Amino acid sequence: MQLTPRQHTVLTTIVEAYIGTARPVGSRAVAKASGLCLSSASMRNTMAELAEAGYLEQPHTSAGRVPTPKAFAHYFRNAPARAALADSEQRDIRDGLGSAGAELSAVLRHCSRLLSAHARQMGMVLAPEGNDVRWKSIDFVLVRPRTAMAVLVLEGGVIQNRLVDVDEAITRDDLTAYGNYLNHHYAGQTLSQARARILAELGGARRRLSRLYTRALTLARDAVAPLGERDLFCDGALHLLGQPEFSDAQALRELLRMLDDKKRLLELLERTMEAGGARIRFAAAEPGPGAGDYGLVSAPYGGAGAARGVIGVIGPLRMDYAKVVPVVDFTARMLTELLETRY
Repeated sequence: MQLTPRQHTVLTTIVEAYIGTARPVGSRAVAKASGLCLSSASMRNTMAELAEAGYLEQPHTSAGRVPTPKAFAHYFRNAPARAALADSEQRDIRDGLGSAGAELSAVLRHCSRLLSAHARQMGMVLAPEGNDVRWKSIDFVLVRPRTAMAVLVLEGGVIQNRLVDVDEAITRDDLTAYGNYLNHHYAGQTLSQARARILAELGGARRRLSRLYTRALTLARDAVAPLGERDLFCDGALHLLGQPEFSDAQALRELLRMLDDKKRLLELLERTMEAGGARIRFAAAEPGPGAGDYGLVSAPYGGAGAARGVIGVIGPLRMDYAKVVPVVDFTARMLTELLETRY
């Protein structure tokens, strides 16, 4: 449905009023705020037309109307250009990421806190896929007979420790030689690349290599086994609990169910991986059980065409997107720059 200028003005007025108050908006308030010289009957008719088209709904017995996800989608498709983030906020985000620590996990965890603090909603950061992180070095430490600790250092300061089985007769010098050999051949490759090569070479290693390096490949195979689920860092859930929308017990239960469903959050964020720049989604329109009235602003980080992860802010449907979108967009760009220069 193509909205008329009158319908667009009325809908814009209702959306902006609802963002500010979280309360149903009545026809009198719309008439006063919109500047339209309409009779009460004409205003009610226009609001009824918008409701019939799916842009407004009437909660319970309230005389006012609230905008639906469809209304918010229309509002932001036709909103004026977003203002840039204030210089002070840009400095705080840039300096905060730069001082978060050397390890990638510490940077990403602090990034979720910065998102939450500046957006006043819940911030989320989806870590890079472990199999796409590059191998920097591996060392083996004999911890007891028949058991060694493999210490695999990945780009970004990520360290992965795993216990691997070894022969009883193995020595510390053997383990040092294994590490030197593996680092010479596999450093700089992603884990998925290294794993594929190791498995391929291990098949013919007994024919081509000495027993020493066959053992090295065997240990490496165990040390670079596929990683588990991607890390998701979240901060600021209390911002959501303080919103008027979630004072209702049923709405609160749906919110907590959604936040507890890590798989669902991962799916929502991963849909942003192929898109550039900040994206807005209204989760009431998303498939799946427990979808409530909340919005998600997300953006990939890691470089154009080579996104490594996603950051996002989740909040009530009426959150101030004009404020949140620049926060998410700028933070994603700063995180990308940091990864490119540091790691």
